[in-house]
Amino acid sequence: MKKLIFVSTGRCGTTRICELLKEKLPNENYSVVHQMSFSRLANVMGNLLYYFWDIPSIRNFIYSAIIKKYDTKDYFISTDPLTSMLIPDDYVKSNDVFIVHIVREPSSFAKSMFNFSKQNWKSYFAHNFVPFWQPYLWPLENLSSKSILSKYEKISVKKNNYFNNKYYMNSHYQKITMDEIFTTNFLENLFQEYFNCKVIINEHEYSIRSNTSNME
Repeated sequence: MKKLIFVSTGRCGTTRICELLKEKLPNENYSVVHQMSFSRLANVMGNLLYYFWDIPSIRNFIYSAIIKKYDTKDYFISTDPLTSMLIPDDYVKSNDVFIVHIVREPSSFAKSMFNFSKQNWKSYFAHNFVPFWQPYLWPLENLSSKSILSKYEKISVKKNNYFNNKYYMNSHYQKITMDEIFTTNFLENLFQEYFNCKVIINEHEYSIRSNTSNME
């Protein structure tokens, strides 16, 4: 069974990507998910493993448990940024897994993430009170630090370096910027070449913004 996994720091357009793919792909063949059950817990666990120690068996157990109820069709696609730190080593080595690493310019990510952390109570609570919601971000720092944007920039760089170092060995690994995703035919070409599936997304559909994700 082929799997397509988008990894990112969050605030990289993955909610909209998920919406587009759900609209364009046949539901009977493709399972397309964004934020899955328990992926919030997975986010904290992934950051803990990154910050202190990396235990591959724990990563594998958590990720496999989370996607189990979603991975039921011919093709599984995840755009969930909250599970990006936990992709199992077996997935990285598999020819049946395609990893797309989406990056956003650090200062742009920092502004977007900081603003988003104030938009609703779930995001506000997570960024201000949940330890290891982001690596290197301590409780209440989002509220009190005068250099919070610099801190989010550091988080962006650290996490993107982690993704690159961990996942580049995947035979299908591709790194692409958020801007390229939404201004080129990358998604259409990807599905044609990897899944042999024709997907057409027009410019207007790319321009629609989504903020339905309340924790990304």
